Amino acid sequence: MRIDGLEQQDSDIDWFAVDNDGHVVHVASGGGVLPESVAASEEDLLQLHQYFLTLPETTAAAQVQVEPNAVQSGRSAEGAVRYARRGLFSFDKTRLNKHRDTQYHLVARPAQPLMLAELPGRVATLLLRTQMPLSVADLTGLDVAGIG
Repeated sequence: MRIDGLEQQDSDIDWFAVDNDGHVVHVASGGGVLPESVAASEEDLLQLHQYFLTLPETTAAAQVQVEPNAVQSGRSAEGAVRYARRGLFSFDKTRLNKHRDTQYHLVARPAQPLMLAELPGRVATLLLRTQMPLSVADLTGLDVAGIG
């Protein structure tokens, strides 16, 4: 089932993507517009969510870097750190509930990034639907406009 615009606007939806280098990325929508590739299937998004949260923490989990601007949106960094401990770069919406605003900021950077090549086939296929045309490795901010 598709995630409609009203649900997107009223919810903080965790979604996932892969960057140009094959890094796995977590984004907390904060009431923002989802890429169409994410909004197209709530079931597929749930599969990715369950997969990433059941991964064990990496051996470098204690070295996750929480960015200085982590609480820029006023929210706790706890959720982002949970994903970063599993190897995902984690971004949060900078201005919560500004539905059309596309600006996000890095909250937590993994010490040991999870790569697309490490994922099982079905998960990789779902993740490849949402590709970021850039590398997140050195970013502290992200504009999601134009991500399909």
